[in-house]
Amino acid sequence: MSERQSGRAVAAPVLVPDESSSPSLHPVPSEVPASTPPELTARALVAGGLIGAVLAVTNVYTGLKTGFWESGCVLSSLLAFGGLSAMARRGPPVSPLETNLSQTAAVSVGAVPATAGLLGAVPALAMLGTQPPGWAVALWGVGLGTLGVLFAFALRRRLLEDEALPFPTGAATAELISTLHSTGSAYAERVRGLWVSGLASMGLTLSRDVWGLVPQASMLPGSLTVGGLSANSLMLGIGWNPMMLGIGVLVGPRAGLSILLGSALAWAGLAPWLVSAKVVTDTSFPTLSGWLLWPGVGLMVGAAATSLLSQVGALPSVMRDLRKLGQDGAGWESTAGRWVARAVLPAIVLTGVMAWFAFQLSPLYFLLALLLTFPLCAVCARATGQTDIAPMSPVGQLAQVGFGLGVPGHPGLNVAAGGVVSGAASHTSGSLWSLQAGRLLGASASRQLLVQLPGVLLGAAVAVPAYALLVSTHGLGSETLPMPTAQQFKAVAELASKGLGELPPSSTLATGLGFLAGVLLSVGARGRLARWLPSAAAMGIGFVVPAYYSVTLCLGALLAAGVARFRPSATQTVQSAGAGAIVGESLLSVLIAALVAAGLIHQG
Repeated sequence: MSERQSGRAVAAPVLVPDESSSPSLHPVPSEVPASTPPELTARALVAGGLIGAVLAVTNVYTGLKTGFWESGCVLSSLLAFGGLSAMARRGPPVSPLETNLSQTAAVSVGAVPATAGLLGAVPALAMLGTQPPGWAVALWGVGLGTLGVLFAFALRRRLLEDEALPFPTGAATAELISTLHSTGSAYAERVRGLWVSGLASMGLTLSRDVWGLVPQASMLPGSLTVGGLSANSLMLGIGWNPMMLGIGVLVGPRAGLSILLGSALAWAGLAPWLVSAKVVTDTSFPTLSGWLLWPGVGLMVGAAATSLLSQVGALPSVMRDLRKLGQDGAGWESTAGRWVARAVLPAIVLTGVMAWFAFQLSPLYFLLALLLTFPLCAVCARATGQTDIAPMSPVGQLAQVGFGLGVPGHPGLNVAAGGVVSGAASHTSGSLWSLQAGRLLGASASRQLLVQLPGVLLGAAVAVPAYALLVSTHGLGSETLPMPTAQQFKAVAELASKGLGELPPSSTLATGLGFLAGVLLSVGARGRLARWLPSAAAMGIGFVVPAYYSVTLCLGALLAAGVARFRPSATQTVQSAGAGAIVGESLLSVLIAALVAAGLIHQG
């Protein structure tokens, strides 16, 4: 993901492969003539569901491991085109609208891990001592996902048509679909790297996690010390993680170098000082990361607050749009709008019941969270449209702060309230990317809505079991699953509900300095120095994950940048290879976790 890509400035950012050229497509009316090729077909739904299931499993693993998750717009378009083309050998030819509808369904399925809070709120609650049952989390995700889809449909006309916000990921997706259907070689060029890297990633993961032939990481020599601590204890080295290389390929050099900078400051700078100053006496990863988490959270929250403040002025116009829901349009648009308006109340009731039953969020507090959800989803959507950065976790953490200050002493309460806001915002942004692609291709927004809603159900059915498997196998906040977003939710909850006095010794000043640095870096990134300043949110992630994660990720980012510089024709192949590496390791890791849980294998 390059500087044009979504989510790079927030915790749990969304990965989107960089499409280097600006979209050349022009908007087409969403009500297309009856002679248009088929759009809503059984094969499009089947392909979208299968691709979305893969994406959901991948996002659970990558989100818990690194804090990043993949929006899936570009990747699912590529896979959908290939799958639909294979199905079309015995049927009518595939149309761009079919491919777009398939990616729309896949994106809706794949966003559910973030929507249901599996990457942030749910593990944070577990670390605070509250473990909601899996079926309740699934229904909670269905309710929030439905609200997110409905909000996106409500905001579509103003953001996509009236204000014509670019939503670059959606535009890049439309351009890719158009290219795949007009250029025979485009698919072969992109898919080659995807499949080769995916298979290689699976092979390396199998060798590492089952056979024990490959270590988790190659550390620097134990004789090498940094501030009196051995390189081994600081986890300085390079990981044998194809997924990390793949994430680096997609995030781009600025984010990759920013994560490495944050990691260097944390693990090669602050960690040795903590030990030498006797602030901490235990040099284990959990102890050190428990302190370093705080300045990292300060960086991420400072960056998020700056981004959100810039969007506050848009709230009045958004609220007017929500009140008009179902009153505009004609034909399919009017009918869909009315059904959306009618579906809002059932979705609210479902989410509210689950919030009360599983998350101990009383009806009154749920309604207060819901009042924040409407405007903050709009803020998140507008930021996504303007910058392609989707601040899902920050809007949730803003709600956390409000609840923490209003109801002190109940950290679980503000985590649950933050989960309501961030969950709905996740699906709102993902839906708008798909709706933008559809608008540029001349698709029916109403039909896209029809496939997004069942996609939420499938996503919950796939993501929740995958999450349970991984957590039961590796544990919460372990070296394998450091859960950066969940750690951030937990930290903000404790800070907002208990105050600065609950922070680890000497970390208050570090947290404040991190917040100030996040604000200054985010403000500076809006000016001429943008290309030279590091990403504050990416630096914050470097404080939380093991150092070798950051080194490996940065290596992938520099590799992709080198290819783009010296062999531009191979850029798209390398990006597809990065996506393949992520998918390959994620899928096999979840399968290994299932086999371990069943007692069929033992990890090497």
